[in-house]
Amino acid sequence: MRRVLVVHDDAVSLERLRRAMQQREPGWEMSSAFSVEDAWQEVERSHPDVVVTVARPNLDGVALLARIRDAQPDVVRVLVGVHGADENALRALRIAHRAVPEPVDIHALLEAIRRTLLLRELVSNDAVRELLGKIGKLPPVPSVYARLTARLDDPSVSVFELGRIVAEDPALSAQVLKIANSAYFSHGNPVTQIAAAAARLGTRLLRSLVLTAEVYSRLPISPFMVERLERLQKHSSLVARIASTLEPGVPWKDDAFTAGLLHDVGKLLMASQEPALHEQIVIEAERTGRCEYEIELERLGAHHGTLGACLLGMWGLPSPILEAVRMHHELPVVLPTPLTPGTAVALGDLLAHAIDPDPLGTSRNAPGLLTAMRDPRWPVWFEQARTLSDSAIAS
Repeated sequence: MRRVLVVHDDAVSLERLRRAMQQREPGWEMSSAFSVEDAWQEVERSHPDVVVTVARPNLDGVALLARIRDAQPDVVRVLVGVHGADENALRALRIAHRAVPEPVDIHALLEAIRRTLLLRELVSNDAVRELLGKIGKLPPVPSVYARLTARLDDPSVSVFELGRIVAEDPALSAQVLKIANSAYFSHGNPVTQIAAAAARLGTRLLRSLVLTAEVYSRLPISPFMVERLERLQKHSSLVARIASTLEPGVPWKDDAFTAGLLHDVGKLLMASQEPALHEQIVIEAERTGRCEYEIELERLGAHHGTLGACLLGMWGLPSPILEAVRMHHELPVVLPTPLTPGTAVALGDLLAHAIDPDPLGTSRNAPGLLTAMRDPRWPVWFEQARTLSDSAIAS
């Protein structure tokens, strides 16, 4: 259970914020404090996972977070109400993990906390830290994706403006148009303009497709990986389509699609930064018929799903996508009804490999496959996946 401390000098605002958080995250243990002194006593008593505090003349939230940082550096520190770019604001941003403006958007606040907690959990693992040390510095956020994300913060932005941003990069434009005109999205009605493609896909999917295209085109890869890149792209695209259609009418369809597109981004990162290591793992998997992720776990203590989640978390993607990427090789013994984005992507990966004629689809031997095949829904899912695969080949 996560323990969250909320600190505010106004009783009404404190209770409103605490209650709003509790309603959306009933599994969290919530506590509250009205002053820095009370908050510090609570920190020492309960050792919370997260402290959310405001920046006020009568409540020095920055000083509180600085004290927490020095005494309990693993606590996630969130500061509400930072404005401007003066020296005080910049100091606050150096101390807090996340800064949230007022009035508080409760969904944005909770998402910031979830993502930070997940990243903290990932990088606290010794094996993950060692793997990241091998990888070295993580690549920065791709440029066009970053520009789209910044513009999407403006509620008045139009798909035409977003289309113009994408159109400045001819290679990305071609990728977006190709996907928008695929059988999965077009239903026989082709588009030739990026703005029309953006309108068809929606802003969230447009941003996901741009990110995916930039990742595949910008990360340097070895000659060994070049010949496998197209196969990896096709597989990821199929996983995205399968995962987003397994459960009709769910609100997380776009998250599943995005996570499916990016579920193997950790492989790309490893191949670009540690090509010799990646090549050894792939060759061993092909020689033995085992899954790459099993060999990664044996040799590195972490697999490409965890590495990909770390990268995407640093780039600011939502926590449901990070969880799905991280867990795409893990299925519960009993599959949930309805599915979750994570189980949908894991199933999508298994189904894509099950229908892939490529004999090197080593996930056919994945432990989760038997679990999935025992579910009475498997035959229906398999036919859906095969239809999606056939339509992709036809288009």
